[in-house]
Amino acid sequence: MKRIFTLTASVLAFTSMSFGQIGAVAPDFTVTDIDGTTHNLYSILNSGKVVVLDCSATWCGPCWGFHEGHYLQDIHDTYGPAGTNQVAVIYYEADPATTLADLQGTTGGTQGDWLTGSTYPFVNESPVTLPGNVFWPLGFPTINVIAPGDKKIKADLYDPWVAGSGLAGMVDIINDYFPAGVGVEELAIEEVSVFPSPSTGAVSVRFNAAVASDVVIDVTNLTGQVVYTTASAGVAGSNQIDLNLAELADGQYIVKISNGQAESISRVQISK
Repeated sequence: MKRIFTLTASVLAFTSMSFGQIGAVAPDFTVTDIDGTTHNLYSILNSGKVVVLDCSATWCGPCWGFHEGHYLQDIHDTYGPAGTNQVAVIYYEADPATTLADLQGTTGGTQGDWLTGSTYPFVNESPVTLPGNVFWPLGFPTINVIAPGDKKIKADLYDPWVAGSGLAGMVDIINDYFPAGVGVEELAIEEVSVFPSPSTGAVSVRFNAAVASDVVIDVTNLTGQVVYTTASAGVAGSNQIDLNLAELADGQYIVKISNGQAESISRVQISK
């Protein structure tokens, strides 16, 4: 679970998790990293690159754990400027009180040295200029994947089912948005609504257009465990699938829909 700012806020964030930023158009921004290099989001996206924006805080334990997994450094090494040059990784320090010394790991208010061994850019500004309600609506860490085709936030690499899949799963998510062009079939999969929520168990998945191929649906709990799956939804030519989730316990669930070319992530609450 992401750490917010108080225990009460953390509990509320967990029980009302909504993945609110997924599907939102990322607002443009221009930031300067600690080395003095300027980064403009839309310029990067317009060049055809996927942007991975890590919004974290140096005092945040889960943020440090993700950082220590070296996932973003590995992605940067393989897909960044020294690799295929398809991805731009940016760390954004979302606590305006953070100092350079905190990033260097030399104070008591940090989890460690964030900079040594990290070659992607770090942004530390005060006041923060990025809107938290878009880029970290549930707290820290939020690892936004922003696609070049439509400038939308497609995934959060810290979401339970993604984080549980490790580096390979994260790379699969990012690969979905190469190249920049997004076709009709991809949009039909990526732009879906899952309703009603809350639901007693009867849940519908509606696409924004008829889907030309079968899709696979996985429903996971917040620990990443798959609790419902369809081997093939058989929706060719249709724009809606109806699911029966009545056997699931009350709680929040993540719905992943994919067809081998594109995927989307939604959530649903079961309350009987």
